[in-house]
Amino acid sequence: MAVYDLCIVGAGMIGSAAARHASANSNVKVCLIGPQEPKVREANSGNEVFGTHYDEGRIARATATNPLWANLAKLSEERYRELENLSGIRFYHEVGALTVGTKTGRFIEQTKSSIKDYSNVEMLGNEELESKFPYLNFADSDEGIFEKRHAGYINPRKMVMAQIVVASNQGCDVIRDIVLNIENFEMGYKLLSERGKIIWTKKVLLATNAFTGLHKLLKNPVSYQSMPQTVTLASVSENTAKSLGNMPIVMYEGEGGRSWSKSYPRGSGGTIHFYLLPPIKYPDGKYYVKIGHSDEILKGSLELTDVRKWYCGSGDDELERELYTLVETVFNGIQFESHYGDACVTMVTPGKQPYVDHISSTLAVALGGNGYAAKSSDEIGRIAADLIIKSKWTCDMPRENFKVKFCNKSKL
Repeated sequence: MAVYDLCIVGAGMIGSAAARHASANSNVKVCLIGPQEPKVREANSGNEVFGTHYDEGRIARATATNPLWANLAKLSEERYRELENLSGIRFYHEVGALTVGTKTGRFIEQTKSSIKDYSNVEMLGNEELESKFPYLNFADSDEGIFEKRHAGYINPRKMVMAQIVVASNQGCDVIRDIVLNIENFEMGYKLLSERGKIIWTKKVLLATNAFTGLHKLLKNPVSYQSMPQTVTLASVSENTAKSLGNMPIVMYEGEGGRSWSKSYPRGSGGTIHFYLLPPIKYPDGKYYVKIGHSDEILKGSLELTDVRKWYCGSGDDELERELYTLVETVFNGIQFESHYGDACVTMVTPGKQPYVDHISSTLAVALGGNGYAAKSSDEIGRIAADLIIKSKWTCDMPRENFKVKFCNKSKL
């Protein structure tokens, strides 16, 4: 009977990264378990588990209002090119990152405080924003921070593929299945899959994110909320996409431009907050600009039974229309051809920080993307792999910041 040293449950961005880093040690026999992305996302298709990486574009930047997430992103980004070279898969597009907001406002000031290398950023007043990015219009009271290098966007589908390719080349077994049950025995763990496969392993790392509670893989559930996300994908012509070829990703929080949509919902401080990605070619062959909203205008947490249904839908229809109206008014002279909504779910922890922690000496978790983990997933996966394999904390940030919080007192 084959027994793995480590089985990683969850083959998304964090799980696949952990598999790559864990399998780099040839003395450790690693298995990665998780389903393939379904060809069609439908609630009645039989698929129970979905991934937040089912997309073509996610922001990547080291400037952020939270120092912990900024550091995780920076450390991950430093290995993007290495991962591309090892896998032969290109997923990183270094177009830069533009952070814009009301001058002296909370968003801009907190972002400034996270900057470590001022040689890589350009501070832009309103006139400079207009000159450098004439296809975008902002408020007269806005200022910008342009991160010129080591920032842009990643293709999360391709990044996961790259991690899995490298892990496989290093000897990691990849099982395309869903784990239904984990039993603890003296010799290790027995995992039962949806297709009836039994897997034996000495250690387990759970990287199951918002689906962590679905099959009650932990005796005591961790504390988190499943927050619904809606985005608008607005299509442009190929010629328009080419004309915007140097457009950076955009993060905005401020009063908003004079010509912007007046009906778009504002946050508690009366500000508009959104993120914007440049035109990206999607699997249907069309180019789409993507715009997403802030956490402040989310609906309430989804019940676990509703997460699958949400993934198979197009998000909140009213919010999707508002996002499209906003993106039309944020751009200058850009003609959009059509638009549609897409949905995913963010696992939000009480402190909005990731869980990378031991549940027991042989069971650990790497959870809690909080909407920030795509760009940071490689470093989260590395920390988790070292923790479960070596029982060592190999991160410069305090371990306490990554401690798991349970709904009740732990039973393990």
